Amino acid sequence: MNPKNLVAPTVPVAATDGLITTANLKHDVAVVLKTWSYAHEQDTYQLMINGTLTGPAVRLPSPVPEVGSTLELTIAKEELVLDGTYHISYQATNALGGTSANSDVTSIRVDRSRPGAALLAPMIFPNASFSDRLTGLIPGYAGMEQGDVIQTLCNGTLGPAHTVQADELTLRPIEIDFERKVMQSLAAENVSFEYLVTDRAGNPSNMSLPVLLSIKL
Repeated sequence: MNPKNLVAPTVPVAATDGLITTANLKHDVAVVLKTWSYAHEQDTYQLMINGTLTGPAVRLPSPVPEVGSTLELTIAKEELVLDGTYHISYQATNALGGTSANSDVTSIRVDRSRPGAALLAPMIFPNASFSDRLTGLIPGYAGMEQGDVIQTLCNGTLGPAHTVQADELTLRPIEIDFERKVMQSLAAENVSFEYLVTDRAGNPSNMSLPVLLSIKL
């Protein structure tokens, strides 16, 4: 068994950086591999997680599929309960000689932590005067990552949303503009501004601390 014939498996539900959403982690996760060169009937393949064999060994179907044909294994959802990076591979065993080889590795990532941890700071309004728009600043928060979606609420009503960009992680606070028509639609002089964050994995934050402003339109 030549390990060069065993290419790394793929995990279809994982993003390009390996992240799997919490929604997809509610179910077992499919792992796709390809039939290798010089495979024989009765050869077996078995999932490996972080270098450890797990799950049942599966026999190749008969007749043996052509090289490059799709095969599938499954990661039980119970195997992915901890946050972190998992290295996924498989071991193929030759039925004739009993020799085994391990494939290359694909890495996946599990993240169930809430952005902002226990607390999101209130939005900051450095200039409370209102012209065509009011600009709010959102400070950095624990676990802030590119791709996080920030959803604002004004008196409990959905306001503008913003997706965190790479340069906002270190260089500048996040700016969110509230247009005059948004404020007018509230029909209120006092407006409570809040926001929550949902990360790429689908984890929602706690609601931020509110800030109350008197708006004169």
